Amino acid sequence: MNELLLNTIVDKLNIIEQTITQLNNITPQMPDHSGDIKKLTTQISEVKTAISCMPELLKFPVVAVDRLIKNIEQNNSLLKNPPAKEVRHYHHITAPIVVAGVLFLLLVLCTAWLYSSRSTLNEYQAADFKYRFMKMQADKGLRAFIVSTDSLYNSNMPAFQDIVIKWEAERQRVAALLLEAQEKEQEANQLREKAGRSK
Repeated sequence: MNELLLNTIVDKLNIIEQTITQLNNITPQMPDHSGDIKKLTTQISEVKTAISCMPELLKFPVVAVDRLIKNIEQNNSLLKNPPAKEVRHYHHITAPIVVAGVLFLLLVLCTAWLYSSRSTLNEYQAADFKYRFMKMQADKGLRAFIVSTDSLYNSNMPAFQDIVIKWEAERQRVAALLLEAQEKEQEANQLREKAGRSK
């Protein structure tokens, strides 16, 4: 029975093979697109994964916007209320040096004042000795004049000082007029010489 079964199976397979060859002859040859189909399937799967990731990419960045808003608020508050700047002055000159400098200046000023007052005192002493010398060595007329001048000065000091100041001013005015007259005379002489030459 096995053989019979085997023979029937072989016969059936031969019949199927013949029908397939007949069908292949009848239908035109179909090109093989299996490689292209594989490529399309891989591309379709890539597009599906990309589309599945799109909602995450298109999602609004709430966290980043919140961070940006906080930074802007901090910057605005800093601009509205800038930090107070504390200015510290560091002086290179210390207090003892300043005190020493001031004391040195006071010493210089006091020395200058003492020198000036000493020279004034020397002038007064010299004038006193000259006056006393004139008083002792003068003849009777000059001595009487000195005594009367002393008594005038002692009796009315402000008026005496005013008179002396007026006399000095008058002498200076007269001296200036004399100098001016002398200059005018020189100019006149020069003009006379020019006039004499031009004749």
